[in-house]
Amino acid sequence: MKPNKVVRKAMFMATASGIVGLVSMMSVSSAFAVIKINFAHHLPAESEQHMAAERFRDLVAEYSNGEVQVQILPSGQMGGQREIIESVELGTLEMGYGESGLYANYVPGFGLLTLPFLYRDTEHWEQVVTGEIGDRLIEQLVDTSGVRPLNWILAGYRDTYLVNDTIESPDDFKNLKIRVPESPVFVGTFSALGAQPTPVPMPDVYTAMQTGLVDAMEGTPEVGYTFRIYEVAESLSKTRHILFDGSFAINENFYNNLSDSNREAVTRAAQEAAEMQRGEWAEREQSWLDKLTEEGIAIIEVDPEPFQDALASFREKFAADIGAVELLESIDQQ
Repeated sequence: MKPNKVVRKAMFMATASGIVGLVSMMSVSSAFAVIKINFAHHLPAESEQHMAAERFRDLVAEYSNGEVQVQILPSGQMGGQREIIESVELGTLEMGYGESGLYANYVPGFGLLTLPFLYRDTEHWEQVVTGEIGDRLIEQLVDTSGVRPLNWILAGYRDTYLVNDTIESPDDFKNLKIRVPESPVFVGTFSALGAQPTPVPMPDVYTAMQTGLVDAMEGTPEVGYTFRIYEVAESLSKTRHILFDGSFAINENFYNNLSDSNREAVTRAAQEAAEMQRGEWAEREQSWLDKLTEEGIAIIEVDPEPFQDALASFREKFAADIGAVELLESIDQQ
């Protein structure tokens, strides 16, 4: 029996209402769809880089009204720094913690930013990296690799840790097997001092020093403490040879596919997290040195002038080799 007009009308209204309700639910769901960012770094969760990443996570959520959520993957879960940045380049990872030494593999000019004894002080460093020079290098990196650094973290001065003995003059580096990052500048710096630079991923350095694969490593006081290097090293010589940076890098395609408002939220959050980190760096560096002293490692003060003199020709040669003599002069004149 055919349904009467009243029944047919009721069925039509119920169907129409259901469709409208479904469309409405889909619109609400779409409006509140969460965008997830996986952010990887190679450092321990106790590091100030991780602290900055947590601030970034919280600020992104606030500025995007909860639309963008960041998951932090610390402690080398996604590999060493090189593997992390390569994953960002490929787009298999949205964001990662990088630094100029690694970016130099894509844009050689980045290598200048990590040259030994380049900066007069931290203010000079910040003026260079956050100004026109830093901006120009970032755009070159984006064009070359599709990796975009969003900020500048002050990773700090790097010193020398030795399993035995100390460093007090450039001659003390002769034939020393020293762990360095996978970076042309670091390899070149210690080769110029007569050492035997050995690239080793940071998560493997403790074992490398413990087993005698290397006699020394170089790094910040923070790294020496958070990676427990004081357990396998006798001394920290304050060579202060390189003032190092870091950055939160994002895959450019992912970045461009964000809405304008979410892209602004991610950018603003990254820059503000870095500004807070830089403002607190000096106090925290001293706290890391204090903690290392408490753990029993010997802290050796070093006169930097002989090291500056020993590495002056390396800085000039490095700039000439990559065709960046004018860039080096611009940094000196800042």
